[in-house]
Parts: sequence; C-alpha cells; structure tokens
Amino acid sequence: MKRSVACFIALWLGVGSWCWAGEASHRQAVEELFAQMDMALAVNQTVDQLSTVLMEAVPEEAGYRDVVDAYVRKYLSWEVLHDEVVSLYQQAFTEEEIREITTFYNTSAGRKLLTQSPLIGQAISASVHRRLVAHSPELKQMMMDADYQAMWRAVDQEVNPPAATPAP
Repeated sequence: MKRSVACFIALWLGVGSWCWAGEASHRQAVEELFAQMDMALAVNQTVDQLSTVLMEAVPEEAGYRDVVDAYVRKYLSWEVLHDEVVSLYQQAFTEEEIREITTFYNTSAGRKLLTQSPLIGQAISASVHRRLVAHSPELKQMMMDADYQAMWRAVDQEVNPPAATPAP
C-alpha cells in the first residue's frame, strides 16, 4: 500500500513537472514569436494611435487630454497586456504551431508581412474613413427615415391600440 502511494506521488510529481516544463517551453516559444514580431512596439504604437484619436475627441479647452492619455496607457500598454496576450496565444496555438509561425516570420516573405501589415492596416483604415465620410449624408437620411417611421408607428398605436387578447 505504501509503495502504491509512493508510486502515485512520484508519478503525479513527474507528470506535473513535465506539464510545467511543457508550458514553460510553450511560453518561451510565444515570447520568441513576439520578439520576432516586435509585438511590444506594435501594441504600443496602436495604443499611441488610440490615445491620439481619443484625445482629439476631447475638446482642448476641457483640459482632459493628459488624463485621457494617462488612462489609455494605464490599461492598454504592452506591459499591462503582455501576460494576457501570451496566454491567448498559448490557448490558440500549440507550441509547434508557434514555432512554425516564428520560422515563417524569419523568411523574407514573413519579414515583409511584418513590415507591410501596419501600412496596409493604415491604408484600410483610411479607406474606411473616406467611405464613411463620403456616405455620411446617406446615414443621416437613413436615421431620419427610421425616426420618421418610429414616430408614425407610435402615432398609429395611439390611434389604433392593439386589441386586447382574451384571457385563457
């Protein structure tokens, strides 16, 4: 009996340390991928852009731009997000897949993807913005039409209330 318990404990400790070693290796693979992708810089640049957009939405005379900037950086910097993002990558990809992605990013096509993706993202954002601005009169008209229809539905319900349904 004592021998069975000792074997069980030894097996449990061995499997536990093997799993921990596997997770540590998996985490290290994710960290290597992030280094290859320069993830810290990418996230912090995105945070800078977000902060700028949000600060522009705050009137300068209100005096809160520094507050908005500090708030965004407090909750969205790479240092704050790092562990959660590592965990998300570990859940989404096996260690082998992470290593394959890292290998790809070490190729010329992978390096080009890393450098071109932010530029393509900016171009897409600019295109989306142009389309929204160009078609904003249509949105305004659609909103006015929806308000008009809602108003007439309300008037119709006041004039013609729904019939009471008989109780069972």
